Amino acid sequence: MQGTMLAFINGDVYTPTRIIAPGVVLVDGERILAVGRPEQVPIPEDARRLDAKGHIICPGLIDIHVHGGDGADCTDGTVEAVRTVARRHLRAGTTSFLPTTGSAPFPQMWRAFDAICEVMRRPGPGEARALGIHSEGNFFSVAQRGAHAAELLRMPDAAEREKLYSYVGYLARLTIAPEREGALEIIRYLSQRGVLISGGHSDALYEQVCVAMEAGMRHITHLWSGMSMLRRIGPKRHSGMVEAALVEEGLTTEIIADGYHLPTSLMKLAYRMKGAEKLCLVSDAMCASGLGPGEYEVCGLKAIVEEGGGVALTADRLAFAGSISTMQQCLQHVVQVVGLALREALEMCTLTPARILGRQSQVGQLAPGCYADILVLDRATLTPQIIMLGGEVVSG
Repeated sequence: MQGTMLAFINGDVYTPTRIIAPGVVLVDGERILAVGRPEQVPIPEDARRLDAKGHIICPGLIDIHVHGGDGADCTDGTVEAVRTVARRHLRAGTTSFLPTTGSAPFPQMWRAFDAICEVMRRPGPGEARALGIHSEGNFFSVAQRGAHAAELLRMPDAAEREKLYSYVGYLARLTIAPEREGALEIIRYLSQRGVLISGGHSDALYEQVCVAMEAGMRHITHLWSGMSMLRRIGPKRHSGMVEAALVEEGLTTEIIADGYHLPTSLMKLAYRMKGAEKLCLVSDAMCASGLGPGEYEVCGLKAIVEEGGGVALTADRLAFAGSISTMQQCLQHVVQVVGLALREALEMCTLTPARILGRQSQVGQLAPGCYADILVLDRATLTPQIIMLGGEVVSG
């Protein structure tokens, strides 16, 4: 009878902070037991061997900003919707994610939170691991609303604020416009309780971003998308959230690397300013991810995916309404089009998002004690050949 151990062999291991070529990853149950060169990692005789066939062995991808897929949205407010999103993105190699809610009436927001909590408590088969709720909605600047309906954007009253606070322990991340009245109080309270506070959909001046950092804000949501940048106020030029994200050492940030939201030049700029340690990739995928062209709803607005299109647009075709990509497609784009080195690109969609969330001891790297969330990627196409989640092969 075969033992519980399993070994990935005959591939180049990207941990991702170093490359071991060739390398071995030894798995015991749901955790990684050892990583190293073949002569450093003895493989028990009864261990199952997974042959990488000369391809790349790396951690499972982590998406800390993803709304939907396969027709479902995490804001729908049902457990099945969250599970559908989790299944869609696991198929593409995302092994951990933050189910992300959008702007909605507060009762619907709470239903969506409750559904995500249920999936976190009782994960199902074939589902990416839900690391926590990402609330991206309501607490935004109307001027920087993007694809969020203006009538939904407001700060919470006292009762709604207390309800929001009740999700501490499940709430992993909150995106908020720090210049809104009452925002700093929310930032202080939640950041002190381990919630990642992220500035986004904001018209804040640089100085207001710095005040929010002092209150506990550490991250910036989808850089360049829905945020202030250099402007004139009277005769003077004032920088905004974009500039703060790029130059402030205390801020990490993310880019939607689907090939539509940002041109190559801006992705290169973000990488050169922040580096792989402080810049992660996100899909920001909406419900059309995995489906074809058609009309969809996003945050109270109609969104359109056109025939042959690779992104969702608002009804007037003047703005993006979310991506339809996966993290694997984002990885592929920054390597094959933007020209980033594979090791750094992998770090930006594995270890860096895990570190931003403070979860790097569990996910995001091939290291002893971490969950055995492991991919084998085709060396030429970067498509998953094998997907493992928690020690179980779910594809390949």
